Parts: sequence; C-alpha cells; structure tokens
Amino acid sequence: MYGVIYGDFLAHLIARLDAFLTARTESYAAGVTVSNRKGASGRRAVVLTASPGGGTGNTLRTSYVTVDVVTDDEGTAVDLINLVLALATSRGPGGMVDGRPITAAEINGGPNSDPAADGFFKQTAELELQHRGRNL
Repeated sequence: MYGVIYGDFLAHLIARLDAFLTARTESYAAGVTVSNRKGASGRRAVVLTASPGGGTGNTLRTSYVTVDVVTDDEGTAVDLINLVLALATSRGPGGMVDGRPITAAEINGGPNSDPAADGFFKQTAELELQHRGRNL
C-alpha cells in the first residue's frame, strides 16, 4: 500500500493561470499579477486563496479556491473574472484540467461584485477543484 501526499495545488494553479493570462492578447489581460495576495502597486490582480472545506476520496482531493479579481475599472473586472473562470475550467491538452494534478474544475459560486478598497473594483467567485496527489 502506498500513501498519497497532496502537493501545493494552489501554487500549481497560480503558475498555470499566470502562464495562460500572459499568453492572451486581450487588453484587459495585460499586466495582470496572479498570486495568493494582492500587492500594493498592482492595478490588475487575480488573487487565488484556498477556502475551507473539501475532503479526500481514494487518490483525489476536493478543494475550494476563492478567486478575486481586482482592477481599476469595473468593466475590466467583469471581463477578467469571466476569462479567468473560463481558463481555470478549461479541459484537455493545454487546459488547466489535464489530470496533472487537476482532474476536475467547476464554478461553485459567482462571479459576484464585491466591495474593494481604495477605489478598485472587485469580482469574486469560488472554484471547486479535484486534484491528484503523488505517491510516497
């Protein structure tokens, strides 16, 4: 019997989403920072944080991720959250859901507008992800 360790799926999600957004040609995707917190100097950010809940079954773990998009323009925030959610749930070769480690991704709630500080506009949503672990 082999044990399973669930790696840092959030770091994987951040790196992949950053690469996907960097490759996009839409003007609202330019200059976006993808991280687990919003920096003080950025005008456009996608912030991914692990939410409570989830569980494991066999070699899959269910996790929840809050997706916050913060921009200096309301229309840009709406466009960007929709693009981020589409990219995060994309399937197959070259998509986020490719089994390495993410096997399923669904929008669990949102997107909704949310109050933001300092005159920014914020959209928020929640993803439900299933991801693989790795053998010991």
